[in-house]
Amino acid sequence: MSAVVHAPTPPQSAALRSFTSQWRTRAADSLSPLREQALQRFLSLGLPTLSDETWRYTNLRSLAAQSFVDAPLKLSGDVEPVMSLSLLGDTGGVATLTLVNGHPVLPATGVPNGIEIHSLRDLAQVDPMRLQRYLEPLPDADQQRWALLNTALFLDGLFIKISALVTQPLYILHIASGDDANAIAYPRVIIEAAPGSGATLVEQHVAQGEHTPLINSSTQISLGRGAQVEHYRVYATGAGATHLDSLRIRQDRDSRCKQFTVALGGGLVRTNLEAHLDAPGASLESHSLLVGHEDRHVDCVNIVTHGAPDTQSSQTARAIAGDTSRLIFNSKVIVDAGAARSQSQQSCRGLLLSPAAEIDTRPQLEIHADEVKCAHGATTGRLDPDMLFYMLSRGLDRETAQSLLVFAFLADVLTGMSVESARAAIENALISQLPDSQTLRKFR
Repeated sequence: MSAVVHAPTPPQSAALRSFTSQWRTRAADSLSPLREQALQRFLSLGLPTLSDETWRYTNLRSLAAQSFVDAPLKLSGDVEPVMSLSLLGDTGGVATLTLVNGHPVLPATGVPNGIEIHSLRDLAQVDPMRLQRYLEPLPDADQQRWALLNTALFLDGLFIKISALVTQPLYILHIASGDDANAIAYPRVIIEAAPGSGATLVEQHVAQGEHTPLINSSTQISLGRGAQVEHYRVYATGAGATHLDSLRIRQDRDSRCKQFTVALGGGLVRTNLEAHLDAPGASLESHSLLVGHEDRHVDCVNIVTHGAPDTQSSQTARAIAGDTSRLIFNSKVIVDAGAARSQSQQSCRGLLLSPAAEIDTRPQLEIHADEVKCAHGATTGRLDPDMLFYMLSRGLDRETAQSLLVFAFLADVLTGMSVESARAAIENALISQLPDSQTLRKFR
């Protein structure tokens, strides 16, 4: 009888070995078995490649050769303030939470009534079951593998409980700061909106210092029955930063979520949104604004699952690419069996400002129910010559007309923002990255 020859197991990359080494430094607690399962599932999936369905546009091969170490623990006082920290304007009088490399600095005062805040590290010690509910079940889809790694290796983070209708917005400022090029940070935020509650939360990611860690961030939002949440995530790191972000949303009956994703910075930004409309009446609005210049690469993946009848979702994306940048908007709507009368709309419009720039759009529908209304559309091109001609005929010079058309194209996504200071600051940051920024400022 001939012996069975087993194929040799391919050697792990330096990156995967370093993640295992990081795991060995983690202190054991009641969540360790679950976190170890997450690590093993991530290691079995491996780093994403271009052959993975939702990673076909983004090459992470360069990360495989790196040996990553934990980004240092720094207090917010150790980080010198810079102009990028004011992206969301003057936040005086508004509650602001700060995380440095994923480590929160909890405020002693100023938290609005109706909001309860905990450190994830503290919560894991005093009420691990409460936290475990948000770590299970472990995802197994290829687009969620970085969320698995975050689950395994996050050191701390924020748990935010909303228990009332809160009118004052809450700013969450993420600061990434590394001592060397191999650092990695795992920021994590969990937001729980109780039935009937509501709030607006703004997450902003910035970097400070000579080196920016690889940022593997994760945010989870759970909306109870009738809850209302408006959530922003704004990326404003430097050109050398790599940011891999996962956002998971679960919605109960009659809940409403309005979500804005704004990519204004970073060298390589990969955003992932996975939303589940789990009960009748749940409604999601998703707005994405992707801006590319120089050689920036932004990959935005949205997957929305209608798991119950009478649910609604809309996805609106605007992408503008200049120089040699590349922008991707990959959206999918899944209507499960039994989710009758679901309604969904996907819309992505791209604007190319350079012959070397690239925009890829991929709207998808997967429908397993009858009596649904689902539509999608995607267009990419250059400025509308008819609109340009109209504005020229009204007496505007060509440079001004082009600048106004470009700004109007992108600002369309921001009109639904309820926080005027945030919208104005994002518009200012947006204008600074567009051609003829001085001309645009005259018209604001």
